[in-house]
Amino acid sequence: MNSTADISLENYHRLPGLYRRWELTEVCEPNRNYQIEDAGTHADGTPLLAIYVAQPAPDVHEAA
Repeated sequence: MNSTADISLENYHRLPGLYRRWELTEVCEPNRNYQIEDAGTHADGTPLLAIYVAQPAPDVHEAA
């Protein structure tokens, strides 16, 4: 597990749109860092989420 202390919030950008909880598996990718925040509710009462993603850090093995 990655430590969130190693990542600056300046490195995050918001994914367009709002998402429902069950859509997270379709949006999130392995080995990425996400910040997920409440973003209100849909007209039908379903909670909506805003998703922010950080660019992955370069792999030290790839840089060599």
